[in-house]
Amino acid sequence: MADQESQIWPLAPSRLHRRSDEENPTFKAIRRERSNKCFVYVFAGIVLQSIVILVFALVVLRVKPPGFNLSSVQIKTLKSTSSPAASFNATLSTEMAIKNKNFGQYKFEGSSASLWYGEFKVGEAKFANGSVKARGTRKVNVSIEVRSNRLPKDVQNGGLGSEINSGYLNISSYAKISGRVHLMNIMKKRKTIDMNCTMVLVLKNKTVKDLVCK
Repeated sequence: MADQESQIWPLAPSRLHRRSDEENPTFKAIRRERSNKCFVYVFAGIVLQSIVILVFALVVLRVKPPGFNLSSVQIKTLKSTSSPAASFNATLSTEMAIKNKNFGQYKFEGSSASLWYGEFKVGEAKFANGSVKARGTRKVNVSIEVRSNRLPKDVQNGGLGSEINSGYLNISSYAKISGRVHLMNIMKKRKTIDMNCTMVLVLKNKTVKDLVCK
């Protein structure tokens, strides 16, 4: 009886508990994979944002000079004579097109157009101030008075008479537009454009031919 009471029974082995500062290798691998994915997503977002900013700067914020073209020229009045003194007087009605290639409004002011016979100015007109909307085109009508009395006497008495007798008068024009491109009310940049044209006035039927601009 005593032997049975004195008999010692072995204790059941206690369950081993992992220390709190130790992690399951599987959980550690999952956490590492999530961290890598997070880094990839952040990096991809930064790259994408940089591309968007670069495209915005190159396309939207890049200021280009507007296009400028002389669409048409019509003779409203024309008088010419080769004797006793060669002379001509005319009123030309011109239509010019201003094409704004930018993403901001183009406001122009202090612009002018002039007509030339040879190297001498025979007419000039000022543009009214105006604007062209973003990515838009505006047509401007300008009437110019042409007077041969602005020519030197030696030119009037020289080849002008023979040119009038031929029925054709060679005229050139020069136009200049100065203004600013307004981008999103944060940037203004001045852009000036000019245009040179040549044309022939047909005196008999009061028309214009061979209009070439550059």
